[in-house]
Amino acid sequence: MYFKNMAKSFFTAILCVMHWTLGLTQSGFTTDQNADLMISGIDFNHTGGAFSFNHPNGLASNGSNLLMCDRFNNRILIWLKAPTSWDAPPDLVLGQQNFTDNNPGITKSSLNWPGNVSVSPSGKLAIADSNNDRLLLWNNFPIQNGQPADISIHLPSIWPGNTPQKWEWPWGIWTDGIRLAAVATQGATILFWNTFPITDNQKPDYTITNPDFGTPRNISTDGAQYFFVGDHNARVHGNPGTFFWNSYPISSNQKYDFYRDEWIKGTKLSDGKLIASGLSRIYTWNSIPTSASQNPDLIASPTFYDNGDGVDVVEANGNIYICNYNGNNILVYDSPPDQIHTNPLFAVGVHDYHNNTLDSIGYIQNPAMSSDGTRLIITSDYYKRIYIFNKFPKISGEKADQIISTAKYNLAAWDNALHNNTFVAAGRNTVCIWNDANKLDLNPSTMYNGKIGSASFNDLKGVALDDKFFYLADKAGMVYIWKGIPDNNSTNPVYTLNFGNVQLNRLSSDGTYFCVTQQSPATIFIYKKSDLENGNLSPWKTINQQGLLNLPSEAITYHGTLAIANQSFNDVLIWDDINQAPITSKMIILGQTSNSSNNKPSIGTNRLFMPGSLLYQNNQLWIGEHKFSSRILKFSAVTTGNHEPVLSSAGFYLYPNPFSENANIVFTLTENSKVTVSLTNVHGQHFGSVLDIENLAVGTHSLPIPSLAAFPDGVYVADVWINDNHFVRKFIKHKP
Repeated sequence: MYFKNMAKSFFTAILCVMHWTLGLTQSGFTTDQNADLMISGIDFNHTGGAFSFNHPNGLASNGSNLLMCDRFNNRILIWLKAPTSWDAPPDLVLGQQNFTDNNPGITKSSLNWPGNVSVSPSGKLAIADSNNDRLLLWNNFPIQNGQPADISIHLPSIWPGNTPQKWEWPWGIWTDGIRLAAVATQGATILFWNTFPITDNQKPDYTITNPDFGTPRNISTDGAQYFFVGDHNARVHGNPGTFFWNSYPISSNQKYDFYRDEWIKGTKLSDGKLIASGLSRIYTWNSIPTSASQNPDLIASPTFYDNGDGVDVVEANGNIYICNYNGNNILVYDSPPDQIHTNPLFAVGVHDYHNNTLDSIGYIQNPAMSSDGTRLIITSDYYKRIYIFNKFPKISGEKADQIISTAKYNLAAWDNALHNNTFVAAGRNTVCIWNDANKLDLNPSTMYNGKIGSASFNDLKGVALDDKFFYLADKAGMVYIWKGIPDNNSTNPVYTLNFGNVQLNRLSSDGTYFCVTQQSPATIFIYKKSDLENGNLSPWKTINQQGLLNLPSEAITYHGTLAIANQSFNDVLIWDDINQAPITSKMIILGQTSNSSNNKPSIGTNRLFMPGSLLYQNNQLWIGEHKFSSRILKFSAVTTGNHEPVLSSAGFYLYPNPFSENANIVFTLTENSKVTVSLTNVHGQHFGSVLDIENLAVGTHSLPIPSLAAFPDGVYVADVWINDNHFVRKFIKHKP
């Protein structure tokens, strides 16, 4: 049985549960269990309100209104009149029933990571619902929150099977109310309908594919004079780029007319100019470009413009609205910016457009985690920061006690390690070492750039440290191992592991096992540290079973357990006994109900979105999501046991368990305490607080849990808070 916060706990909590299949006592995690809390955000199913944007990704306008994809919040915000001040609130929301919720869903009134939105002059509306692999269409402009779509087109269902890959992950979409065009990023295909669809899963009239397409994203067009598609991984020069047609394509596989490097999305202004937003710049052409040699007439690079994957711009009511994806706002101009005149009139969503509102919710992009047992230390490569929590967070939404910039060291740390008060962070071509982890605000004790002895690196993805070895992994297939921290930049590694032409990711060592994560081809190599000490460089275990892993990003071991962050299957795989890995019948799965290529990323309490990093500490597994989410979730070990109650004079238990109608919670307190109990079923449905007592006296208490008679039969999870002590346990309702 696991206990949280043993050092500070003033009582022992013992809860009985019946396990109807095994009837045995087992400690650990359970498949599909709920997370306890979330940081790098406000809370589960909580946006923070109408102005709490999380990566605005796409814009649309009929010339008067403004629609914005608030992508990570699974919603579309609608201003019936385009805002003329930074704090003008939106009037409607789609994908949610209110401005607070952000859970994903699969109904026609729900969204899961919307990619783009388009509105026609007649009010017809189209949304690319990316992670549901579908297009949602409204025949008339919505008039109420959460209004369901009229038509749903599920791309895998209409895939004809004559392309190498299914049509999935729609990102770009456009309609003029008569025609419809959309992009299937997976499958690298542009889909065209000559008439606005009138039935679910209506097939396109023609499509365009091209060997130069990589992952085509969004569509820019006026429906006549120009049509261009941005591509994050265009295969022309190996860079993000944009494919241009000099008129709206009208035939299958119609070849593009020209190509430009850099992914952009744009619109024709009322004066005939073309303005487009790119990954790092804003471009304006005085007339629509018709060849690659026609360069922009204006280029602006505002210091506060931090776009990335959310390129988009529209014109409404005489103003220009530009998506600022990573800046987390919408920049508003009255004329196209140039290199000198970069300041906007204002930015929708934030009073000062130099600020990022994500900082106010403690957002951490691409977190990598370590701990000394008391503190939680997180690095971010994107923000070039170290975040320090002096104590592990107890509630969702807690923010770091200290934030330290590593920009002056040019350290964009992708991975970090902490052992015996030595802290190491590594990323790109830089390694920083602090001999005293309590002084991370001071300059590193040692820095290495580009090489250490014979080890050369330019894209460091992994670092690990234990009582014997120091390990570094370069993305391009190389792992270097030193006996302890290198003395100087001339110290050669004692071992070099060459994995060939592969892509590596994070490393880990718990002092017994050393794990190398090979992202592609997906493989986990596990070494025994004792073997390395004896010069045996062969892995003790290799996990590469087909269909099990997809772009794994980190594997860790602890107390003889193995856990793998399985990024593109959106799950974390756990074997309580590392010797049983990779036997699937012995596998526990967090974030999904099963391990499958069909797992969709989402941000629920029991769902994961591209898990990228792991930390086990104090019977809790912390999971950091990457790239398109960046939540950090805590999962607590769940205890199951025999159906007989285990009594303790200093404990608590539910009785009876299983229960049929009513149950009591019985516990003993050694000091006056705040007691809160909330319930969630195993499907993730949250029933809120069933008990909330501010100041309960010392002694033994037997309190009824109200309203249980109305609950359906099934397994429930109780979150019990007694002061700062959090316990997660299961119990069962079962009518005899």
